[in-house]
Amino acid sequence: MSVTTGLKKLDSILSGGYPENSVILLSGGPGTGKTLLALKFLLEGAKAGEKCCYITLCESTEELIKAAESVKSLNEVKKYLGKNLAIEPIYMSQSNISMKRFVDILSNYPKIDRIVIDDVNKLLMFSENEKAYRAYLVEIINSLKRTKSSLLLCETKSDEILDSGGDESFECDGIVQLVFLDLEEKPMRALIVHKMRYTNFDAKVPHELKIDNMDIKLTETKVI
Repeated sequence: MSVTTGLKKLDSILSGGYPENSVILLSGGPGTGKTLLALKFLLEGAKAGEKCCYITLCESTEELIKAAESVKSLNEVKKYLGKNLAIEPIYMSQSNISMKRFVDILSNYPKIDRIVIDDVNKLLMFSENEKAYRAYLVEIINSLKRTKSSLLLCETKSDEILDSGGDESFECDGIVQLVFLDLEEKPMRALIVHKMRYTNFDAKVPHELKIDNMDIKLTETKVI
């Protein structure tokens, strides 16, 4: 079984979408479109009647709504908020929040079909050390596998890096990377699937990702 991604072309590339009960790492630098793609993923589920949750460690509910309002196809996010789509800000600066506490919160969440955690970098900051972070990460991923599909967002410093350095790319079932490619007059957004367990696909082929005030689309264009 597959879970639709919110992008028809990506569903086609992955033979239907993300594998069910999978945890996908969505990585990329600032401004590549991670948040918008995550909102598109959740809106797709909400429209189908699924229970969806956006756990944000770095942006407020108001900031995420503002991001959704910037793209017409995401305007319906507000329609489902408070129904079957929830945005849950968790402020790691609070004295009672730690990596262990976050794992406990997540493990006690009610049954959710789709979850986004934005972003995993913040979790690394609040771990005792890297070894503890990796152990907690495995617990988080095991908890997330109860859902139909989950996205872990990860901001990276360069296109050569797929994760925060905490082994997220090894532990997750799939890796989708968003990058800027320097072509012609201006940089072009591209989406690259590096890994997707249980799925046949062309790995490491950049596809043009177009984001404007109307929609987010993955085009037929393969960048070679």
